[in-house]
Amino acid sequence: MTHTNATGVEPGDGDVETFFDGEVWKNKVVGNSRASGSAETKADAVTAGRRLAIKRATAHFIHTKDGAVGERRTYPRARS
Repeated sequence: MTHTNATGVEPGDGDVETFFDGEVWKNKVVGNSRASGSAETKADAVTAGRRLAIKRATAHFIHTKDGAVGERRTYPRARS
C-alpha cells in the first residue's frame, strides 16, 4: 500500500499503515506480507493502528480512502 505523502516521507520497514482495502479498513506493518488487522470504520482502524505503532515505537501513516497519505504520526521509544 505504501504511498508518498506531500512532504515526500515514505513509510519504512516496521512502520504501521492504516488504509482502505475493498470493504474494510486495515492496518499493516510495512515489510509484513499480511495485514495485522481490520476494522469496519476508519476510526476503529486508526485506534488499533495507533496502539500498534506505539507498541512498536514507530511511525503511523494514515491513508485517505483513495490511498493518499493523509496524516503521519510518530511514536518514539520512551526514555527509560
